[in-house]
Amino acid sequence: MTVITTSVFNVVRRFPDRKDAVKRLFNKSETFQTVCEDYRKCAVALEHWKHSTSEEAPIRRAEYAALLQDLEGEILQSLDEFR
Repeated sequence: MTVITTSVFNVVRRFPDRKDAVKRLFNKSETFQTVCEDYRKCAVALEHWKHSTSEEAPIRRAEYAALLQDLEGEILQSLDEFR
């Protein structure tokens, strides 16, 4: 249950003005739960690559930043459709 709670927390922290809707949708939709978990994992990976000094770090940072942005769009779309 900790991972799920963390997933919701990350999304609520990113979209504090949509906190209630995030929590309601999370409780009703397994698909939204998966998107929230993907968002959490992506944010963790991005943070890792931000601190990496490997040669591939800039490429990975760009990839994960783009993926995080896509997931944010998916979250917002889900919230808008949920209304």
